[in-house]
Amino acid sequence: MSEKTESIAGSTDDTPGEMGAMPLTDHLRELRNRLIYSLIVVAVLFIVALPNAPAIINFLKRPLQQALPDYSATLHFTGPMDVFIATIKVSILSAIVCSCPFWIYHLWRFIEPALYPKERKFVIPFAVASILLFVAGISFCFFLILPLALEWLMGLGQQVGTPIITVKDYLTVVFTMLLGFGVIFEAPVILVLLGLVGLYNAQTLASHRRMVIVGVFIVAAIVTPTPDPITQTSMAVPLYLMYEMSIVILRVIQGKNPNSGTHN
Repeated sequence: MSEKTESIAGSTDDTPGEMGAMPLTDHLRELRNRLIYSLIVVAVLFIVALPNAPAIINFLKRPLQQALPDYSATLHFTGPMDVFIATIKVSILSAIVCSCPFWIYHLWRFIEPALYPKERKFVIPFAVASILLFVAGISFCFFLILPLALEWLMGLGQQVGTPIITVKDYLTVVFTMLLGFGVIFEAPVILVLLGLVGLYNAQTLASHRRMVIVGVFIVAAIVTPTPDPITQTSMAVPLYLMYEMSIVILRVIQGKNPNSGTHN
């Protein structure tokens, strides 16, 4: 077989992408460049958010105000640097969230060369889905889970004392929950991607439903800050629905391509 014929034979859909043939230094250089681009966008949005931080904090504290009694429905600070540090943290969070279309897109573009040619057509849909799910996770947490959690926590606390919530403590809880939910809501994209690269198929996922039900409630118990069943169930149910959605998507994709999920 000639070199030309070998080159053509090596370019079929069963051949991995260019990343496997790229030197390690090229991998690192590409990763560095994409990180720099993303950090520049985050930095620009951070500068834009900085003067608007007080308004953002006032928006973020609404769930707390609804959970607190009228006489203490506000945030407090105990040190001269507390509000300044909170302003920086809020600006960073705002920049990360608002720039998510950019850095998620670059993340998928970095992964793309490692995929098989027939799988690369899913990169843009995966990127769009990742962005939408990240925003959905943050929104779900802020508008549903956070109010439920705060109402339960404040109700429990008022049985033994008077709530005095500092801006530092409150924003720490908010940031942890928002980013945590944003990442967790990426589960369907990750599950489908791993299915496409051959780690399992839709039937395998379907056969582990019972284990997954237990698992999502364990994850909900860890991620949510309250032990009450309402908050944990509010987290566990969407997680499980996303698992079922992953099974449906894999079935559709693998139905069109029976060889999906069977790379050797």
